[in-house]
Amino acid sequence: MSKSVELPDCYYHVPPMTITPCAPTPNHTLYLTNIDDQMHLRFPVNYVYVFKKSVEMDTLKSSLSRVIVDYYPFAGRFRTSTEDENKLELDCNGEGVVFAEASMDITAEELFTSSMMPNWSWEKVRCKMENNSHIPLAIQVRFCVLSCSLSSDFMSLIQLASMV
Repeated sequence: MSKSVELPDCYYHVPPMTITPCAPTPNHTLYLTNIDDQMHLRFPVNYVYVFKKSVEMDTLKSSLSRVIVDYYPFAGRFRTSTEDENKLELDCNGEGVVFAEASMDITAEELFTSSMMPNWSWEKVRCKMENNSHIPLAIQVRFCVLSCSLSSDFMSLIQLASMV
């Protein structure tokens, strides 16, 4: 049985920033379904995408700013419902998504190797932000790795939007 590889620490060269939509977006509230609004389902779902080619940070930021015009709920914020303090709703307010630049002393091949087995050090890949439970989407870029933290509460909104 092979041993899991310990990932190195992430280094943030600049603090995380907010990328806002480059054009006006609708301003309204979306309500979560009762299934999606359960307390035990409120946790981030993390995705890691690895690309062979690198892209300039300014290009990524500009593209993200354009994309969240069409997918504007990602630029909103979760808040407690005014009608029921146990329910969440999504305030589509165009505040933007969190974007963080970080680096690790690791190659893409080493990253792939470490993903072959369960590995607790993958926690180091997550975007580190204080009190981010109200943010539907956080994006962190490291060289050729794109890490997205998507709120599980937001998953049903994506499914609903794809049906419309």
